[in-house]
Amino acid sequence: MHVISVNEMRRLDAAAMAAGISGEQLMFNAGVHAAAEILRFAERYPRRHRQSFTVLAGKGNNGGDAWVVAAVLTKKGHRVALFSTCPIAQLPEAAQRHAAKLPATVPVTFLAEAEHALPASGLASGTIVVDGLLGTGLRGEPIGIYAHLIAQVNAAGLPVIALDIPSGLNGDTGHGALAITADLTITMAYPKIGLLTGDGPRRCGLIRIVDIGLPGPVADTAVPVAAAFAENDARPRLARRPFDAHKNTFGHVLCVAGSRQYPGAPFLAGEAALRSGAGLVTVAIPAGTPCPPHAKALIVASIGSEHDATFSSGALPAMYELLPGKNALLYGPGTGRGQAPDLLRLLLDARLPIVIDADGLRLLAAGPELLSPSQAMAPVILTPHPGEMAALLTGFRLQELLSASRPEQAKALAATTGAIVVLKGQGTIVAAPGAALASYNLSGNPALATAGTGDVLAGMIAAFLAQGLPPVDAAALAVFVHGHAADLAPAPQRSLLADDLLSLIPAALADLNPLA
Repeated sequence: MHVISVNEMRRLDAAAMAAGISGEQLMFNAGVHAAAEILRFAERYPRRHRQSFTVLAGKGNNGGDAWVVAAVLTKKGHRVALFSTCPIAQLPEAAQRHAAKLPATVPVTFLAEAEHALPASGLASGTIVVDGLLGTGLRGEPIGIYAHLIAQVNAAGLPVIALDIPSGLNGDTGHGALAITADLTITMAYPKIGLLTGDGPRRCGLIRIVDIGLPGPVADTAVPVAAAFAENDARPRLARRPFDAHKNTFGHVLCVAGSRQYPGAPFLAGEAALRSGAGLVTVAIPAGTPCPPHAKALIVASIGSEHDATFSSGALPAMYELLPGKNALLYGPGTGRGQAPDLLRLLLDARLPIVIDADGLRLLAAGPELLSPSQAMAPVILTPHPGEMAALLTGFRLQELLSASRPEQAKALAATTGAIVVLKGQGTIVAAPGAALASYNLSGNPALATAGTGDVLAGMIAAFLAQGLPPVDAAALAVFVHGHAADLAPAPQRSLLADDLLSLIPAALADLNPLA
């Protein structure tokens, strides 16, 4: 999916209207689809936290979207109150028409500039706030009533959903020192680059994109400034499985992981691979590593001596014997630091698609000669978090990029190593050698900021590789499904464990495509 600038979105709107789609229709489409996403999102909250909606509407087209949302939510049977910063006569023409259609049962309050604040009833417990105050046209910091309302909403501690962009956030630069902090941002047609950069990630919460009805020939002219991977990108990559398939149809993953210190990592990765559709998964662990309870479908290979707390050089012959018949490899989760490079070298020489994660990345940073684009190896996917990325940039003599943007870092490392780079974090970046644009992932939330979730992701990537997806698709799809699983979690974000994430993978796959 394209990520565009604010001016490009204005051009597309104008082109759509020139092609015969009225501004009123575009606004209606935006509001109707936004309301559907609002209701879908609200279902995650206990009923007592979604008793009513407070809809805030500003003077521009963003405010017009808010009037449509208020009407749709009301017609769906929800209790709604609308607060407008201006009289209807001061709205754009399309917004005026929609305001006139608001059901009479909806209480509307016109906030005068002198009032500055919402009444207590607008921010009562059990309310979800819908922010349609300021759209992408903002220049500079919010002032007056808008500054007061933004501060009041942020202080209220209620769920907040922003329409198109959180009010106060710059859609191009991502600057938002005084901006709404949303739990969900529903952006129209395309994500704007400011949602993904600067203050954007911490102000936007989850990002969902809705169709506003741009004609195909108009949408096809969109000029991107970046790329993103969203729900509509994930769905077609989860194709229907052949009904006459068997386990070998879907590949065999070999997960080389674990140590006495980190016995759980191999099994998080291995079970994630199984739940992501791999037909067979073998988990190879040092023989001295304890075996925690795990999925009985996993094949466990204990390598070396029972005294081996980590993989030793003596593990190479046994590991070599495990390679035949495998379709994808994973190395690194929980292997511990200080490993010799021999085992990683053996796996790379097998010329099978491989995911290198965690301690494997530290090993690679210390021995960059292990990985060279000139070796024409099978696909390699690197999955660093920011600390591992810093080590890799240093190891591959790219230190000048330590302060660069995350897409720049990922693109440079991909170009230097010939590997696909998955730079983890909010808005995980996926970069491939030779690709003009790195891609931002649009799923996931802070629930993933806990031990073991990276092991789960590594296993998922390996599973999609084993099933035959192109390596870039395998990486981007796994990242999205991994984040989407966390987005579906019923527990509060701070309570999610990596173990819980495993059981959410099937729900995430089914939510994206029931044929998956």
